[in-house]
Order: sequence, then structure tokens, then C-alpha cells
Amino acid sequence: MAHIAIVTGLLTGRINASFEMASRLGNEGHTITYLCQPKSQKRIEENGFNCFPVSEITFDYKDPRRKAKASWVDKFKFHFAEIKSHYKEGKKILKLEEHKEVLRTVNPDLILIDTEIHDLIFTAVALKIPVKLITTWFSDTISLKSPSVRTGIIPGKGFSGTKLGVFLSWLKMRTKINARVILSKLRFENYRRWMFKKYAQEIGFDTRGMLVNTLPPLYSFTKLPVVSMSMSELEFPHKFAENIIYVGPMVYVDRKDKTVIEEDVQRLELIYREQREKNKRLIYCEVGSLAKGHLPFLKKVMEAVQDVNDYIMIMSIGPKMNKDSFEFVPDNVYLFNWVPQLQVIENSDLCISHCGINGINECVHFKTPMLLYSCKYTEGDGNSARFSYHGLGISGDIIHDSSEQIKQKIARVFEEPSFENSMDHFNALYLNYKTRRLTPLLFEDIE
Repeated sequence: MAHIAIVTGLLTGRINASFEMASRLGNEGHTITYLCQPKSQKRIEENGFNCFPVSEITFDYKDPRRKAKASWVDKFKFHFAEIKSHYKEGKKILKLEEHKEVLRTVNPDLILIDTEIHDLIFTAVALKIPVKLITTWFSDTISLKSPSVRTGIIPGKGFSGTKLGVFLSWLKMRTKINARVILSKLRFENYRRWMFKKYAQEIGFDTRGMLVNTLPPLYSFTKLPVVSMSMSELEFPHKFAENIIYVGPMVYVDRKDKTVIEEDVQRLELIYREQREKNKRLIYCEVGSLAKGHLPFLKKVMEAVQDVNDYIMIMSIGPKMNKDSFEFVPDNVYLFNWVPQLQVIENSDLCISHCGINGINECVHFKTPMLLYSCKYTEGDGNSARFSYHGLGISGDIIHDSSEQIKQKIARVFEEPSFENSMDHFNALYLNYKTRRLTPLLFEDIE
């Protein structure tokens, strides 16, 4: 069988999703090697996967020859004084030759690379190693029937959901991102984007297949195969791009999470016991690991459940918030900085989600309906729109919804059987994806 290398970013959810893919490919007989950055190596090895070290990816591009706090005039002078050497120095800053040596040493038959890690995407292409990009996001292909995942627009809903409305939203977004690119050039910033395009030209990569992106990756690719760890059935109905392969959500239930302390595990067991013995509904409210929780919203969520004797709430506020931020915590609300999320979702009757795709996929895995409150970061609005469109939960407004409105939405999810029925339907589709072998999907076009 094949030797497959996997390269992920540093986001917890993306790494967790890759574990399930790696596990399944290993069970199909392949040898898996992660190319691990220093900050991810320990976590990957703790979960039993083989690591080969690679230098930290250079997202924050800084030329050491330029002053740290240079004025625009200084940047202007530096840019034109060193115009012949920017590309040569940029290749050193991005460690492109170093990454090449790593890939030559590992010598995989196939490499699966996070769509953000352009440094290794292009070096793998330069070495003619078969490449497939991996993402947990839905498609961001421009279509009049499918708004961007950066927006909360739902097709058929209001003017924004008409074809004209969707077109105007795409036009606005593309105008903004291209304006940022022009502004960066005028400020003599973001050489990283320019570097990758020039390097792509050097290695003979067709840059017509590179689209300046509206998501965190600098470019999206229309020619390279993209493996989406999501379900096509959860997209808005539209013609899918030919380079996208849907393999279904990747939820690794055997993952080890050593950030959870034993004291919290014991507290959770007492909460589960109270839920069972008193026949109460358990609500899980999570803010994710990437962005800081929205404090006014979390306080409104507490107010929404505090007078309902049938509810117990576990609220995970993440590593960027302090429990002391809450002047009052109701008796039926339990605060944690971090929880074993899979276990909590499995025991919950409802999840109030910040709309990160990995937590949402975990809800589908355990058939837990949702209230969808996007934290307005990256693809949160688009995830909320898609999952509410398909009836897996109710979207809310994290800024404007009152505690009473949140309370009413919680009650509605519990009372209306349509949410449970939709979750049953999509859970069945998800389980069908899990039965499919990944090998034919990943190697179909590889000789």
C-alpha cells in the first residue's frame, strides 16, 4: 500500500479531524506520516501517530533586513533599493528549500496538505509529489446559487437570497479582497502572497488556477484536488466544482485530550448523574478554542436557562476567558474552561454552538440538535446558514437576541420534532460516508 504524508495547520479542530482520516487510511493498509510543526508535534504523537519534524510555517512574513517599525517612506526606499533580492530572500524566509529537503526525505506517495499551508503545497508540486488539499470547510466556489461561507445568506430567503442578491454579495466580497491586495502593495506589505505566486510561476504551476481567497488561505485552487471533510448534502444546492472530493465529516472519537484536568472530569460525572436521576435536559454551550467568547451573549444564555428547573447547562468558556468575568452564575449552570467535548455532546440534549465546523460535525455524529450563534469568525456565518437551512438547528443573532428569545429558541428545538427528524436523516448520511473506503477517492487520479 501507499506511504501518505499529512500536513495540518495548528487549529485544534483541524488536527482532530485529520486524526480520523489518518486512522481510516491506516486501517486501509497505508503508512501514515505527519509532517509536524513544533507546536503540534506533542499532540499528534500523544494520539499515536508518527511525526516527522518540519519547521514552523511562516505566516507572519518579516524580512529581517527591514526595520521592525519602518515608516511608509522607509518601506518605499527599502522595496526599491532591494527590488532584485526580494524573491531570493523571500524563499529563505519561507524556508522553501528546507521544506523541499523534508519532502525528499519523507518521500511520500501522496501528500494531504491543509489548504492554508501554501509553503508545502508548492514545494510538493515542485517535486512532483501527488498533492491533495484537505479542508473542513464547505466549498467557497463562486456560484449564484451558493453564497460564500463568509456570509449568513440563505438562498431563497429575502432579497439577499435571490440570484441578484447572491451575485452582489460575491461582488462585494471579491471587491473587498482585491482592494486589500492592492492596499497591501501600496503599503509594501504581505510579500508572502506575492512570493507564492512568483514561486508558482517558477515551478511551472498554472497560476490561472489560483484565486485570491476570501478565507484565511491566501489562495484557493481550482485545479488541485480539494478533499472536503464535510458532506455535499449539507451544501446549498448548486453545481459543485469538479476538483472537490467530499469524504464526509471526520470525527475521531478515540482522540486523547490531556488539557482536561481530573477534577473537571469528576465534576462532569456528577452533572451527568444529576441529569439522569432528575430527568433533566442537558444543554451544552461552547465558544471554541480560536476566538474569545462573547461575554454579553454568554450572560444572556445564562439568564435564558436560570429559571427553568428542567435544564442543566455546561458552559465551556475556552482558554481565553476567565470565570471571574461572570458576576453571577445560576445554580443550574456549570462553568468550565475546557471539557472533553465529544463526551459532553454525547450526553447533551442540545448544543449552543459558536458555529465552528468541527463542533457542528460532532453534533451530527451524536445526533444533538443545535442553536447556531456564529461568533462572526471566518466561516461561522456560512455554517450557521447551511445547518439551519437543512433543519439541524435554529440560527440566532449573537448581538441582538435577548435572553427571552434564546429561551424561546431552546424550547422550540425541544418541542418541534422536525429538528430531531432532520438530525436523524443527516446522521444516517454521515454514517454512510463512514462506510466508504477513502483509498479509491484519494488515489483515483494517481498512476
